[in-house]
Amino acid sequence: MNNSIKHFAIGDLLDGRYFYIPAYQRGYRWTEKQVGDLLKDLLTFANSEKEDGDFYSLQPIIARPITDNSILQEIFDENIIESVKKKGVWEIIDGQQRLTTLYLIYKYFLDQKGWDTEALFNEEDGKILYNIIYATREESSVFLENMSMEGLNGDKISYENVDYYFMSKAFQYVDTWIKEEGKEINIRYKLGGSLGKVRDTLFTLLNGSTDTKDGSVQVLWYELAESRKQNAIEEFQKINTGKIRLTDAELIKGLFLLKRNFDNGTKYIMQSQIALEWEFIENTLHADNFWYFLQRKGTDIPNRIDFIFSLIYKIDKLENTPEDKWKDKIEEIDKQLQDKRESTIFRYYDIRFEGNSGDELQKEVSASWEEVMSVFRTLDDWYSTPELYNLIGLLSQCGEDLSRIIVHFNKMPEESLREDFKSYLVERVRHYLSNIEVDVKNGRIDTQYSSANRKRIYNLLLTLNIHHLNEQNIKSSSDTYKFPFDLLNNQDWDIEHIDSYSTNKLKSEKEKLEWIYTALADLKLDDEKKQNIDAIIAETKYDDAILLLKEIAGEEAVDEELKNSIGNLALLDSKTNRSYGNSLFCTKRRIIIDSITNGVFIPIATQYVFAKFFDPTGTNRSQWSTHDMEEYHKYVYDNVKLYLKNN
Repeated sequence: MNNSIKHFAIGDLLDGRYFYIPAYQRGYRWTEKQVGDLLKDLLTFANSEKEDGDFYSLQPIIARPITDNSILQEIFDENIIESVKKKGVWEIIDGQQRLTTLYLIYKYFLDQKGWDTEALFNEEDGKILYNIIYATREESSVFLENMSMEGLNGDKISYENVDYYFMSKAFQYVDTWIKEEGKEINIRYKLGGSLGKVRDTLFTLLNGSTDTKDGSVQVLWYELAESRKQNAIEEFQKINTGKIRLTDAELIKGLFLLKRNFDNGTKYIMQSQIALEWEFIENTLHADNFWYFLQRKGTDIPNRIDFIFSLIYKIDKLENTPEDKWKDKIEEIDKQLQDKRESTIFRYYDIRFEGNSGDELQKEVSASWEEVMSVFRTLDDWYSTPELYNLIGLLSQCGEDLSRIIVHFNKMPEESLREDFKSYLVERVRHYLSNIEVDVKNGRIDTQYSSANRKRIYNLLLTLNIHHLNEQNIKSSSDTYKFPFDLLNNQDWDIEHIDSYSTNKLKSEKEKLEWIYTALADLKLDDEKKQNIDAIIAETKYDDAILLLKEIAGEEAVDEELKNSIGNLALLDSKTNRSYGNSLFCTKRRIIIDSITNGVFIPIATQYVFAKFFDPTGTNRSQWSTHDMEEYHKYVYDNVKLYLKNN
């Protein structure tokens, strides 16, 4: 039997057939933008003038029929195989994202009409919604089947499964899109703003058959002959040339879960064990609080489990490389991995499995999977140990490749592992702060803030915060204080100049007046001083009023060198930073306190700055003076000197 290509209307696929998603396929990952783009295209097409036989064309779906009983028995309960065969089963090689999205749209319509699947389609020309079955994610099929708005309201869904997250977000967005974008499109077409009209229009279009005169939604159905024996992964790659490729991890998953790996029983490892552990790793990495202690700010990849396999690949290459050559070796590997067309890591595993069979193949699969679990368990152990978590997260933000840490860790003797490993991590932090200039004699950090030094100063201030938390863990004899690296990524932290005597001029009269009235509210002046300021304002001498308020507040004009010294720098999120601009220190302090009260995370060392906990003399909490800068500088130096090299 040869391959066949033909058009199918989506309405013609509504016959209760089964679509089987094999193990190597990525999970459902469509975003709101992709769902919205599809809905917009569909509704616009439905509302446009059409000639008989016009249709909206979706991207191709590539499928292969499954009729072999032995394969069907692996997928379905034996009691229903005959009924399943009557409806038909197809392995989906490409197109599951579109099929799942259409399924979610149908489920939304069912939910809105209050119909269950059978009731709806028995009334609609005998149509029956197709089924989606996953090779390794059976619970995702159940989740899809039971999807409803009521079930998603009130945060009732636990997103322990990554598929649940993307499926539920897409489902909810269908509702949001119809109520907002869909309504607006119908109004533009002069069809009114009825939400029922929007839903009915889309539902009718999707139910259209190939011969429906008012238009239908069709796909190019590329059906591979069942008799063809090509590896499905290779088939997918060949067909996907020029399109989005599978990631290495998705290809590797297919390798690990191939049926031939388990033909001789379960002496070494079970297919279900790998599938469940794979899912657990994916879900753990999907949590940002775990992910961003492993990855630097602003870094993400489409499939986070790829990170684990890249670590394993690098570890293998570093183990027989002298440590002083690791930097060059890692750069060489990173360059190699940048070419995604090569699928380097997939080929690494393919070569390991190739040529093995029977018992030897099972041993290799089992050993390879144990490597994956070993690396993941190591990362999970570090995550669960706050002192190590804080230091490793700091190194990740500095740009450290964790493969070198794991290789070094694996080579360390067990008897002194914890303390020696901590010392090694501190030494690696010193490496990233090696360009910080230190005056040991006077206990000062001489490196000044500049655009060229921004990154190293940022790393220094981040180290200050990490060290402070680890000291809290030691003093309290607890494992409580962990740095929120996910917030560091999401809140966009940067370096803030604490000194409020800014040389940046307030440009407009409106800006100057806002500054003046804010300062007046925070300074709480006596009547005489307030009347004096009011008189200056009445004469529109705003610059004079600003200078006087700074003088009253005890603000000092400092030179650029002092302003750009460590004693005047702290980390702060960009939103809070923008909210107070050139304000007086007392205003900045109030805004910081308000932010903390409202749940905004402020780095612990920055809290120390504005509370002046570093100053034992208890100077005025409303002013930021030269004395404060010197005391804070001393505090920073004393806390980070462990991580600084004597240059």
